[in-house]
Amino acid sequence: MTESNIQIAALTGGQNTPSTRFRVRQHIGRLAEQGVEVTELIPRFGASCGLPSPFKMGSRIPAIFQSRDADVVWLSRHMVQGYAFFERSLKRPRVLDVDDAVWLRRPMGPWAQPWIARGMDAVIAGNQYLADYYARYCKNVHIVPTAVDLDRYQMRELPVTEPVKFTIAWTGLARNYEHLDYVATELADFLSDHPRAELLLIANRLWLSNVIPPERIRFVPWSPDVEVSALQEASVGIMPLADDPWTRGKCSFKMLQYMAVGLPVVASPVGMNRDVLNHDNVGFGPESPEEWHYALKTLHDDWSLRQQMGHAGRKVVEETYNADRISEQLAGLFRQLT
Repeated sequence: MTESNIQIAALTGGQNTPSTRFRVRQHIGRLAEQGVEVTELIPRFGASCGLPSPFKMGSRIPAIFQSRDADVVWLSRHMVQGYAFFERSLKRPRVLDVDDAVWLRRPMGPWAQPWIARGMDAVIAGNQYLADYYARYCKNVHIVPTAVDLDRYQMRELPVTEPVKFTIAWTGLARNYEHLDYVATELADFLSDHPRAELLLIANRLWLSNVIPPERIRFVPWSPDVEVSALQEASVGIMPLADDPWTRGKCSFKMLQYMAVGLPVVASPVGMNRDVLNHDNVGFGPESPEEWHYALKTLHDDWSLRQQMGHAGRKVVEETYNADRISEQLAGLFRQLT
């Protein structure tokens, strides 16, 4: 093997899972340019399908054999969510890539993840909170943030005059609407006080809020083709989170998406969110209902501030969370392992 032909087998969780798309798949072309060839092995039954776990386990077996000829095995999260059966059957060196506090997943997550991590040659963690956990079980832990592809997430075109509509954007999977529930009352009060404001939801299904009138919500069905263009039409992006062990493991990707297109952010300062907010004057980190209302009102009333924070956020993503930079970090890590 020469330095220019490292072969990686990437065992991902499914065709459309976010961890697959943003932590593995968007790097494949960039890694190839650096002589690191990645073959993605996708299970027939992904983690999000409703089939029983034995079917998911069975669909993972072919990847164990298909990955035998690779120089490095790159495992996204786990073989089967909440269980540990096949990880130590994978060829070495093997790398575990984690972007959530998956050890909290039942039924066996609290036992399975330490067992999996102890059998890895390296762990790639999306933030410091995750790295601290996995460092208990693996000596070779690297922090690799979830990156943004700036070829796709381009800076929005700023209007010459202030737009009439003030659009508050949220993007994500509908199963995470519970985080919107956390600030639903604050959003409802703000929308009631500001007639030209709206809530934009980019998701796989509509949010049926108990407190926000449906006419104040604009729903855009999520797809890779429309997500970026929809965000580019917004005024601000929000990422509310309760503070608990699961949310502290989040990798702030919503924030980074907003910042990449030039939006100011209003995000709960939980886990990595606090680190991103500390980079520069990119937005607000409210912790109380009053602070949420103040942050939204301030951005609503100050168009110039929205532009300043949007530019600052874009710069932070370019310098720290750019997929080109993160791909270089991954390539270096894989070379070290071989």
